[in-house]
Amino acid sequence: MIDRKINLIVLSIWWGAFTFYAGIVIPLGMKVLGSHTEMGFITQQVTGYLNYLSLPIFVFTAYIFRGEKRFFVAAVLLVLLKLLLFFVHFELDKLLDFEQRIVLNKATFYSLHRVYLLTSTVIWLIVSGVLMLMIKKK
Repeated sequence: MIDRKINLIVLSIWWGAFTFYAGIVIPLGMKVLGSHTEMGFITQQVTGYLNYLSLPIFVFTAYIFRGEKRFFVAAVLLVLLKLLLFFVHFELDKLLDFEQRIVLNKATFYSLHRVYLLTSTVIWLIVSGVLMLMIKKK
């Protein structure tokens, strides 16, 4: 029971941090810097940390829910989607020139970036649903 409470707290903190970053920090950063590209170089660094923090949280979630089928499936999906984000992030990094702060192949970058954003949104939606169900279950 204590593990479920810890999981609820950790998932809630992740959800709040991700929501604040995506909804407030990124748009304000683009406004202040005046460029999606400039903000993207900051985001590239931050999302690396978010990914590394998220993976153990999602693995812990899968462990906690190993006996509850729908929660377990959702948690395993979170882990798999997070692993996809690691791969896409790695591919996106290869398309950036950090010294000159330019995107080397814009068409490929923006296609991959769209995959990254959609995957991140699906993760956010799954975590939102899991949190609502966990709270409702109390």
